Amino acid sequence: MAKERWYCTYFLVDQYDRVKEWEIIRDAHDHTAEITRELLHAFLEAQSFSDEELTALKSVVQVSRTIGAESTIERIRDTGIESPRVETVIEKIQNRKESGIVGGTAYPTTVPDGETESVLLKSFETLLEDSATGEELDKAVVTVLDLDLENVGLGTLSPIFSLLHPERYPIVNDQTTSTLEICLSLEIPENSKQYFDAIEIFEDVRSDFGFRNHYRHLDNFCYWANGDTDTTDWYAANDIPNRTVWQLNAGHQSDGGPDHLWPAWKEYGVCSIGWDVGDLSELSSAELRDRASEHGSERVENYLSRFYNELSAGDIIIAKDGGDLLGIGVLDAGGYWYDQTYLDERIDDVSVSHPYYRSVEWIAIPSGDHPRTQQWDTGTGLSPRPTLDRTNAFEELRWALANLEPDLGNDLIELERRSLDIRNGADGSQKDWIDEDSISRVADYYWVKQNNNPDEIEDEYLEAELDQYWAHDLRKLEPGDTIIHYREGELIGSSTVTTPAYRRIEDDTEYQRIDVNFDPFESPVSFASVFEQLLEDNYRFERHNPVNPQGVNQDYLFPLPDRTGQYLLEQGNTRVDDDRLEDLLSSPRFDPDIPSDLYYPPDQASQLTSQMRAAINSGKNIIFTGPPGTGKSEIAEAICEHAVTNAAVDDWVFTTATSEWTAYDTVGGYMPAQDGAGDGLEFSSGQFLRCFRSRDDEIVNRWLVIDELNRSDIDKAFGQLFSVLTGDSVELPYSGSGEDEGPVRVEWVDDGIDADERSRIVRNADRYPMTPSWRLIGTMNTADKASLYEMSYAFMRRFAFIHVGIPHARTDEGYAKQWLFDPEYESDHNPSNYAAAWLAVADDDKREGLRKTLEDVAAPLAVLWSNISEEQPIGPAILHDMVTYVDAYDIEGSSTGAALTDAVIALVLPQLEGRRPDERKALLRGLDTSRERLLDPDGDEDSIAAGRAPGLETKRLYRTAEDMFSIDLTDEQDES
Repeated sequence: MAKERWYCTYFLVDQYDRVKEWEIIRDAHDHTAEITRELLHAFLEAQSFSDEELTALKSVVQVSRTIGAESTIERIRDTGIESPRVETVIEKIQNRKESGIVGGTAYPTTVPDGETESVLLKSFETLLEDSATGEELDKAVVTVLDLDLENVGLGTLSPIFSLLHPERYPIVNDQTTSTLEICLSLEIPENSKQYFDAIEIFEDVRSDFGFRNHYRHLDNFCYWANGDTDTTDWYAANDIPNRTVWQLNAGHQSDGGPDHLWPAWKEYGVCSIGWDVGDLSELSSAELRDRASEHGSERVENYLSRFYNELSAGDIIIAKDGGDLLGIGVLDAGGYWYDQTYLDERIDDVSVSHPYYRSVEWIAIPSGDHPRTQQWDTGTGLSPRPTLDRTNAFEELRWALANLEPDLGNDLIELERRSLDIRNGADGSQKDWIDEDSISRVADYYWVKQNNNPDEIEDEYLEAELDQYWAHDLRKLEPGDTIIHYREGELIGSSTVTTPAYRRIEDDTEYQRIDVNFDPFESPVSFASVFEQLLEDNYRFERHNPVNPQGVNQDYLFPLPDRTGQYLLEQGNTRVDDDRLEDLLSSPRFDPDIPSDLYYPPDQASQLTSQMRAAINSGKNIIFTGPPGTGKSEIAEAICEHAVTNAAVDDWVFTTATSEWTAYDTVGGYMPAQDGAGDGLEFSSGQFLRCFRSRDDEIVNRWLVIDELNRSDIDKAFGQLFSVLTGDSVELPYSGSGEDEGPVRVEWVDDGIDADERSRIVRNADRYPMTPSWRLIGTMNTADKASLYEMSYAFMRRFAFIHVGIPHARTDEGYAKQWLFDPEYESDHNPSNYAAAWLAVADDDKREGLRKTLEDVAAPLAVLWSNISEEQPIGPAILHDMVTYVDAYDIEGSSTGAALTDAVIALVLPQLEGRRPDERKALLRGLDTSRERLLDPDGDEDSIAAGRAPGLETKRLYRTAEDMFSIDLTDEQDES
């Protein structure tokens, strides 16, 4: 599931919990559940479950306002059952304003024969039995679902099952399935035979989004989302993972800055941008480029073009001050206008110099002082630098903002309602949508010839007469379809369809129109440059093509094969990736910290922090070295987690090297073509190259963490990449899959590469740009000496090496450091010791148990670590594993010594692989040696505790070691 869709739904679930009172929902459910149980007991006592009983049961489950309480009571009376239970049911219905939990119409049902009636009675007897097992309940449910009952399907039966067992059985009906499909793209089976497949999906949704175990919580959310918030409408109207949301900086200090501009934007309902180059509506693309260049930055042209050409009524826009979110609004129907003095006349004591405006309805405005968005509890934030840009962080930011300021929840939903209203009609009125089937081929890409109506580009729409001619068939276009625009010998841009077709009448003629978001190509593509390609058979449909051997066909709208549409887009403008690459040309400052759940002595912690910050900010890639269990991998991950809070870093990838690695894993290689055509091969990028360009050919900056780097044959796996790691470009021995089938290249790209060449790199899917803002972070286990020294000097000199050593396990006097494992020890350093760090990351339900274990093992563990370290350095992570092992040790009557012995066998002995027999013997014989302990590093002589041994079961330990290592721990020579 796309993260945008996840965050959007999570926001809705949180808002649902804020505005809906669970106790009221639960009470209404329980009322209907009591009625249902009581009625079923009446059926069982009367041993009757015929047509009338089943119809009455169906009516009870349905909301009484839909069918009427009196109708429900009438159907109960129709059963002819006279018993106190029936009277109780009727009384409960009469005494409550409303009962029932689902909608629908209570059509009469049919129980076909006596055998079916007997099965119903037996099955519901099981479902009402409090002592029934889950397996018995499921069997009864399956039995009922297998029956042939007229006008009774899963939408009727699942609410009954859910009323009887609300934590086990969800309601599967049109309301729940359509909501989950629209919100989460989940296809819920609605066939009775697949009910338990649906249950698995509901269980996942319940768990993933924090719904209560009681399925009415999830079921009622679906009703709330459909009815109270119009969620399904705006989900359907938006491609949530890909929709356009804008972020716009509220000026700079030179033009008044956010302190002056943002209050004016709010008061006058506008947004604005500077760099006056004249009225944008009167400038050609070339004139805009020339005038914008006078401002000394290529970005100015991009910002102005976006503001004029790409912002559309109904788009959501975020006002920001760098990384601070100021407010969120919706662009309304006022459109663009040019006025050199508008805000200057309205703001005192400051010259704004913003001549370009759009009308905005500012809806969600935070009232509190919140941290910068990069520090919110999300994986991303607003991009601090760009003045105007798209953002794919909106759903995450909305979710986080609603948590920071819950009172904004309704406003954050109102954004969607208002956006939908505006896009339904520029004046907010509803469009006359055309509900007719298309009459011609449907595709995802289309070609439109616009020689005759330039207004279509200006006002962003397509229009044709509403008739039955195939080339006028706009009815087949759907939001999200892509249009390639041809005009006078050039492909001038592309657009995305934003509305279905709607009817417009002018001079008694009916027209069909769709709205689009038009994006001009940076440079128009000449028709001559693509003509021959478009004549190729695999770039054409059998009929209705825009091109013939003589040139361009003269009709209006043509479908295009996916391959053709993608090819034409590649030839056109890739401005977004151009801008993205520009954002990566310089490396921002990163100041990562050591993870709070790792403990290092204060001096070591300070040194490590300084070393990794210096390395990362001096442009170096990093390799962390050290023995096993010292926290190397965790530090590497923490650096990347910090890096992705900066807009320059998209994501990071963690992988573990193996001895089987080759250049195919890191760089890539040939594999069978994915289109399945013939026996052809095509280049497939490896882990390393996908850090720079995604499989969808988007420019990305994904940092790479390689754990246990020295387990691979470094030269074999990375040989081709040595040069690019030091700022040189390399050509790989592969032909690419692009149109020119040129070589695959990894390009070093910084601000020394001119803009035209950068643009060519972006457009060529076979060129992978590495930039100064990318980092590779590796870890190496120094205990694996054989592999370590296989590294070549050529490889090692391309990294900054940071050693993560093991703190001394004992003092200079030989005391074991018991205070490191004491959960009661406190200091000014955070965390105070290993015990504090381990308790901080323990699950809530296990923390107290782990604390008790630490109290029991602090002394023997400290001595044991000191004794092990005499011969074999091991890191704190292995000690943490030993503590959790002892905590989970569950042999009745066992001692701490027995648990520690098994922990040593399971976790320490494997670390002795590769050691000489005499070294193993020395370590094993010294494990249970007694040693004095230091209780407080700052204490006096009273803080030194008497000597004690770990208390291991040495005989059992020795027998196991002898079997594992084929050594003799009792021979005379060793005993002497």
